[in-house]
Amino acid sequence: MFQIKARVDYGLQIMLGLAENPQKIIPVSKIAKRMGVSSVYLIQIAQSLFKAGLIKSKEGAHGGYYLAQAAPDISILQILEALDGKIELNCAIDKDVHCPQATSCQVRDIWGKILPELKDVLKNKNLASLLK
Repeated sequence: MFQIKARVDYGLQIMLGLAENPQKIIPVSKIAKRMGVSSVYLIQIAQSLFKAGLIKSKEGAHGGYYLAQAAPDISILQILEALDGKIELNCAIDKDVHCPQATSCQVRDIWGKILPELKDVLKNKNLASLLK
């Protein structure tokens, strides 16, 4: 049912690698080699993290990426949403949206309660906590 996309998995690995070396600028090629993944693919993922303000980059011969904030200040929710968009229900729980099963759906209320709890856990779990 739940699936973590490779893009999210690799993005989290990038963030963990940067968090392990907070004083260093790490080249994408080094990260890619360690992970056994294409540098081109990781650059695309890193661009999403950059646009979300989670990492910064330095260009040039000694260029690469580094965290934009301290690891304790970056939530797992921020990382997931930067890479995969907002965490939302596919179900039409909005009263303005018509769903043919709205009156008989048994799981709509359940997901409506679980999703905020899940987001809260992801918001309160930070990058630093994953390093321990």
